[in-house]
Amino acid sequence: MLLCTVIALAAIAWGALFLIAPVWQFSGPTASYTDKDFASVSSETIQTDCININLADAETLMMLPGIGPAKAEAILAWREAHGPFSTLMDLEQVSGISSGMIESWEGLAYVGSSDTQTQ
Repeated sequence: MLLCTVIALAAIAWGALFLIAPVWQFSGPTASYTDKDFASVSSETIQTDCININLADAETLMMLPGIGPAKAEAILAWREAHGPFSTLMDLEQVSGISSGMIESWEGLAYVGSSDTQTQ
């Protein structure tokens, strides 16, 4: 009985050492990044799936929750009169836009450069 137990434990140990990918073996080059590696990446590059509030047209703005034709036109009119937004919270100055509405756009919209041609 003792011999069977020893053999079973040896088989388990052998499987753990050689059949399961050993964590101590180096599997190839790994990348190490620092903050300066990302310094040259613009927010437009990172947030390509988001809507740039400073570039969006009415149709694009209407893709955001709570924005219909009237609110989209109000955003465009405010942007035309006052220039590009500096932060998303600046949109509270637009009639009909609340802070709760802006918070619901997390991950959907951002304030980027107004001179970039890509969204």
